[in-house]
Amino acid sequence: MKLKKLFSMVLAGVMLAGVLSGCGGNPEGEAVKTTQAADKTAQSGKATEGAGNETTGVEATGSDEKGSDAAAPSGEMTELTVILRTLGTVDESASEAVEQAVNEITQRELNMSVDLMWIDSAKYATQVPMMITGNEKVDLMMFTPNTSTTYNTLMAQNQLMDITDVLNEYGPEIKATLGDDLLKATSKEGRIYGVGNYGPLTFKELLMIRRDLADAAGVTEKIENATTWTEIEEALTAISEQSGQGIVNADINGSVLVANPALSAGEKFSDGYVYDNLGDSSNIFMANKKTGKVECMYFDEDVRQVLRRTYDWYQKGLVYKDAALSQDFGTTLLKNGVGCGLITTTEVGGEQTSVAAAGYDMIVLNPVDENASMITTGNLTKFGFCVPVTALEPEAAIQFLNLLYTKESGLGDLLSWGIEGRDYVINADGMAEYPEGVTAENVPYHIADFLYGNRLNVTPWVGNDPEIREIQKAANEAAEVSPYLGFNVDNTGLEATLTACSNVFEKYKSTILSGSASEDFDTYYQKFLDDLTAAGVDELVSAYQEQLDAWVAKN
Repeated sequence: MKLKKLFSMVLAGVMLAGVLSGCGGNPEGEAVKTTQAADKTAQSGKATEGAGNETTGVEATGSDEKGSDAAAPSGEMTELTVILRTLGTVDESASEAVEQAVNEITQRELNMSVDLMWIDSAKYATQVPMMITGNEKVDLMMFTPNTSTTYNTLMAQNQLMDITDVLNEYGPEIKATLGDDLLKATSKEGRIYGVGNYGPLTFKELLMIRRDLADAAGVTEKIENATTWTEIEEALTAISEQSGQGIVNADINGSVLVANPALSAGEKFSDGYVYDNLGDSSNIFMANKKTGKVECMYFDEDVRQVLRRTYDWYQKGLVYKDAALSQDFGTTLLKNGVGCGLITTTEVGGEQTSVAAAGYDMIVLNPVDENASMITTGNLTKFGFCVPVTALEPEAAIQFLNLLYTKESGLGDLLSWGIEGRDYVINADGMAEYPEGVTAENVPYHIADFLYGNRLNVTPWVGNDPEIREIQKAANEAAEVSPYLGFNVDNTGLEATLTACSNVFEKYKSTILSGSASEDFDTYYQKFLDDLTAAGVDELVSAYQEQLDAWVAKN
């Protein structure tokens, strides 16, 4: 695949699911959630709770010269420990069968025994760093949006092994899939320290409004033909007056109109764009669309105007009154009859899943679509795999990961959906779905398709477009590449200042993002900016700009 280089300063980014992934939608909410109720690791005894080339994006072929057989070790069986982050806890009795099935494959293909440890998000953030510092056996693990286990954090703490040479020898499918361009996202000074998950790499903004409420208010046609935010405001006003319902928060951070990585700047939909967060895991910084310079995004006038609009809508009763306090994501609220719609982001091909999660027939608009997006570092540092510096089997770790990137191995379906016949079946359309009598509430094992390796190798779940994988692949192939792909801000020596700024954002975020400030917007927003300044945000901007300038000079 040829990814076209973008030489203008139009930038795009994917924000993480922490702080501002908040700003627009649950990045994990578009996959079916885990329903299990116990964590294998609690009893494991191994941890305590306390790119510019022509091959980028090519699918794994499983050919003899590139497949796992060629790299398979011989002799004594290798024992590998792999840590997987999940969306929820995983019942040990259910996961044992999955682990056994994985081992049947790895023992046959790689002469390797794999100990899989599933850890939920909350525990992952504390447990995995402790395992590394405690020098416990971990050969392969995931970097995640959890603050303590982001790619940037692990790199800043020198906890990741340089896997360049091992990847060259044992990762042919990984390299064929990602190519040199996308591997730059997890590289430093030409050396590779991680492998980002591959999947749909472009996103669009999604505006969904309940059709029944629009019909009742007589504004369905107005919404369907809208091209400006004023037209949407007028329609929402009619809906609010008729039903008392408003736009709900997209996530648990209270986000209403800021839907990363898209920014609904200006009056017209066509004024919107996406931005590059330059690999910043704190999600406070961005590259200015017009200048390309690093800035704290909340000092950007476009961001400020979107948040002012949010405030105005809240004051007019067009936003769910408890948006700042809600611990439910927007689709959950809508499904429970709360609200008339939401604004979020979705990956290419994800509209059907988002609408299905809302539980109503929805009018769907894309105010900022994937044509305004591009592939950035953040797309590939959100979820992925890495080898900690304490790993005992780095070669085996990459062999296993390479097999995970190999479609024919079946590991993608196995780790995502579980045991075929028990946890899922393939229907006549080639889609995965629950077997008869099995539901999301009683399925033994069910994770998601975006967590583990190459998502395009995983059988899509029913409810998606049957051609979704081809759609996503084509979108990736046509996507622009940010000129800053491969740049990651380095927080070494800046940790205390970054923490201080993050704490300020945590204090203000739900009120700012939901528009629910009880005082004048300008007064409240200026307090927010002043507190960021006092916390040292200018120091971070200056440091990041210096890093970016140096990176650009080299690249």
